[in-house]
Amino acid sequence: MPDRDQGFTLIELLVTLAVLAITLTIAVPTFSTTVDSIRQRTQVNQLLADLNFARGRAITTRRPVSICAGESKCDGLKKWSGQVIIFDDLDGNGALNEGDVTLRVTSIATSHTWNWRNFRKQRHMTYKPDGTTHSLNGTFVLCRQKVKLKKVVINVTGRARLDAPTADDRCT
Repeated sequence: MPDRDQGFTLIELLVTLAVLAITLTIAVPTFSTTVDSIRQRTQVNQLLADLNFARGRAITTRRPVSICAGESKCDGLKKWSGQVIIFDDLDGNGALNEGDVTLRVTSIATSHTWNWRNFRKQRHMTYKPDGTTHSLNGTFVLCRQKVKLKKVVINVTGRARLDAPTADDRCT
């Protein structure tokens, strides 16, 4: 007599599919949140690495080093997107001119922007040969779709620290 228990019944398949659908419904939003968190951390870590690199370069070479945003040169906007350019700023004007040497170019994720604000209203940031900044204190606010995510604060000595955004911080 042949064995009839060689496959699954329609009921068993439907129950399996229902359990799979419920599991995916629970897992997908959690996975999406995790991916967003990783992207955010990556952007913050990249900016901190860029700032530390620029400050270290200024100190070791005893020359000004500037950071700005733009595709091939500094675009002069306070909202940084696209690329971050780090360069030896021989004349210290914060613009990537002929004779200035590009040291590093890093990308900002298309879904994120950095809002740069400082007391001198400069659209770039320059480290002096002693590691201090030209702008005194300043802040970078990481934004995604006009939502404030994180803040990097730079003090007068040029050191950066992480902070939570406040009501005064803007993403516009």
